[in-house]
Amino acid sequence: MKTRRHSLPSALAVLAVTATLAANAQQAPATFHAYDNTHYQDVDLVGEAGLVKANILYQRPEWIACTSADLLPPKAEFQAAVQAAAVHRGPIVLDFENIWIKNVDAARAHKRYRLWRQLFLWAREAAPGHMIGAYDLLGPNTDQYLECARDLSQYQDGFFPHLYTASDLSQSTWERRLDNRVLSARNVNPAKPLIPYIRPQEEATCGGDPEPAYLAPERWRRQLDQLGAKASGFIIWSPVMCSHEVGDNRGWIVQTVDFMRSLPPVSAALAPTSVSLASPPLPACAPTPGVSVPVSAPAGPSPVPATAQFAAQCEALPAF
Repeated sequence: MKTRRHSLPSALAVLAVTATLAANAQQAPATFHAYDNTHYQDVDLVGEAGLVKANILYQRPEWIACTSADLLPPKAEFQAAVQAAAVHRGPIVLDFENIWIKNVDAARAHKRYRLWRQLFLWAREAAPGHMIGAYDLLGPNTDQYLECARDLSQYQDGFFPHLYTASDLSQSTWERRLDNRVLSARNVNPAKPLIPYIRPQEEATCGGDPEPAYLAPERWRRQLDQLGAKASGFIIWSPVMCSHEVGDNRGWIVQTVDFMRSLPPVSAALAPTSVSLASPPLPACAPTPGVSVPVSAPAGPSPVPATAQFAAQCEALPAF
């Protein structure tokens, strides 16, 4: 049998591919962030599954009055609340659901961009060393003003959208939503981990159904496996005011424990991403080309909510 002699370029190409494969094989597996933000009194996801407790900061009524009027809550009060919320090692997630950067004109979008930017800066000052992020500030809430979403990403350690399961939501639709979240995260900042909120019970409010049905264990495991393959982690959530005990509904817990055991040990580590805060604020939020943006809002001052009695306690956005 004759031995085929390779040309120098082809031999170099083979060496390059071999070196790349060897380098990839030596890389440590990516960190998988698994967090617990539930309030079940008869479940210990930290002890049983090895999850890390996460922190969430909900808006106070007086803060909603501020942010709805394009104003900031008082800095000292906000930072004290951040510090009080930071009781666990996990991320601090700001749940401010009235200032999405969507369905508003460019001028209002820029004010909301500046609100988020300042809130992230203040939160980082108040709780250095913690991961900082915002609940659901991704995807449809950023695509209309992608440039400003990308700028805001430098102040966040990860993206925390929700991926709950409504009673009429099929698993295939849930997976398409996950794919959309993955695509949005890559468009905004592929270096930031995508850590969706998930829930072992069907999405429902406490008032309408205080004990929503639990997902079938097989479906819950399918969701965990999809997150393991496509995302960077998850936060398991349950509401504060209801669903305090799971009782015999422990199939999802068994699946969570088994899923966590299937991960490499390094995958459960806590590893905040590095954040650079050197960039100056953007002078405007330009609409994303090709993405529909609403008609400009009526001229005049921003609407002030009924809780205007709190407005005197708000702070103005800092000047550029």
